Parts: sequence; structure tokens; C-alpha cells
Amino acid sequence: MRVMLDTNIFISAALFPKGRAALQKALNPPYEPVVCDYVIDELHRKFHEKFPDKITELDAFLYIIQGNMEVVPTPEEENPFEAKIRDAKDRPILRAALNAHADLFLTGDKDFLESSVVDPRIIGVADFLDNME
Repeated sequence: MRVMLDTNIFISAALFPKGRAALQKALNPPYEPVVCDYVIDELHRKFHEKFPDKITELDAFLYIIQGNMEVVPTPEEENPFEAKIRDAKDRPILRAALNAHADLFLTGDKDFLESSVVDPRIIGVADFLDNME
């Protein structure tokens, strides 16, 4: 099962036990973790903004885990389904998930969780930990 990981999953994994557990679960079978280049760029932007003294640690972390996941490009061309996401800055991530044929989209972002998107299935950390085997 292909699972696209959102930016906030990585940040949550760095800060909270449930976030770490969700990332660890997503990185192991039966899941095939996928991340898009847009998310990686967004992680760098967020760390420069909020944790500038932790950039080296972020780069080391990404270097280690990128061997365990597929990194996919974010398509330039918009997809009509992405209009279901309120925040236009999040739409490229959905576009990448659709293009990568993700089965699940793991996120903590309310714009995704409250959207009417059904494919890929959007799931939060608690549901992923409690209801996915």
C-alpha cells in the first residue's frame, strides 16, 4: 500500500511520540512510503524559518530515511481534483500523491483531513496508528 507522507508528519515525528510511531509504521511493510520533492523543499523552508539551528540534523535525517522511501516529482500541471483543498499551497502535494498513485495520504493538516478528497484516502496520525494494519 503506497502512503504519501505530508510535511507535518516529519515535523511531528521529530517532536511527538505518536508522530514518530506513525512515521516508523509508514516506513515499514506493508507500506510503501512516498514523499514528493515539494514536501522536502517545504521541510527545508519550515526548518529555516522555525529551527534554523537544526538544518544539519534535518539534512542528516532526510539522508538516512530517503533510502527507505520513494521520492517523486511534483507535477507542474494542475489537476482538477486539487480544487478540493482550501489552501492553494497544499495543492501541489495532492497533485503529487495522485500522480504517484498513493493509496493513503498521511497528514495532520486540517485542510486535507476536512476535504472531500477520497482518493487517495486521507488519514490522520491517530487513525493510521489505530486502524491500519
